[in-house]
Amino acid sequence: MKTIIDVKLPVRIIGDENGYDFFSYLVGEITTSDNEIWFDFSECNWFDGNLCAILGNILDTLKQRNNIFFFKGFQSTPYNTFSRNKFLSVFTDEPIAELDSLTIPYQKFKLEDEQKAKDFIKEQLFDKPGMPKMSFEAKKAILVSIFEVCVNAITHGQCDHVYCCGQFFPNKKTPEVSISFVDLGRTIKANVNDHLGSHLTGNKTILWALDEGNTTKTGNEPGGLGLKLLQNLINYNNGSLQIVSADGFVELKKHVFIEHAMKNYFPGTIITIKLLLGDSNSYILSTDVDTENIF
Repeated sequence: MKTIIDVKLPVRIIGDENGYDFFSYLVGEITTSDNEIWFDFSECNWFDGNLCAILGNILDTLKQRNNIFFFKGFQSTPYNTFSRNKFLSVFTDEPIAELDSLTIPYQKFKLEDEQKAKDFIKEQLFDKPGMPKMSFEAKKAILVSIFEVCVNAITHGQCDHVYCCGQFFPNKKTPEVSISFVDLGRTIKANVNDHLGSHLTGNKTILWALDEGNTTKTGNEPGGLGLKLLQNLINYNNGSLQIVSADGFVELKKHVFIEHAMKNYFPGTIITIKLLLGDSNSYILSTDVDTENIF
């Protein structure tokens, strides 16, 4: 007989220390097999749509361990979010709802899905109204940069898929869009410390990985420039980049790297990109950057 496990979700789940700590706690608590798990949303009145990428990865992991799971107590706002971004139709018998312009639908990609991933990000993110204006080459370079984030998660995390989901927030005081990429695999902390032969904290390994030119790649190919282009876009746009891995959580915001304290350990990597809508800047790519070999 399967053991029944109840998981009560907090009132608000957003992309901050508490939100990421909850998912880290959740992974640790339900690393279980052959059980029945109920996710109780009765007290949860807000769930950032982009964070469905994290929940989806956790649910797939539960299925792989022969667990079954159910949702109960949905309040209207989280339910509508999960329905519109196609998350519910993947994990329940709910019919596929019509996708609206404020969602970047729940999706997962394999390593060989490069063109599919680039097309998805272009159509669902950069082609939407209000996004920063970019030249063709600048957009191409940023798309490659974001896909490289996915590839690194797969190859370094030693996982099968990268999970993705996003949400537009036009009614915030400062309108923005958030998109998250997630894998449950090997952490940045493990990769960097193995590469350096060091014992750095999660935050310090993330900062090392974000430093221009640093890479755990082997061979003669350079690394780090693609991520630098993404950082430049975020800084000029006044958006943010959040990276959670192991016991680390680092946020790039207003040209400053902020180290957050994590209570729980996340056995993989979460990357959330936030861009401001209505940016009056126009972005072009420096002529000295080769977009065919930016990593």
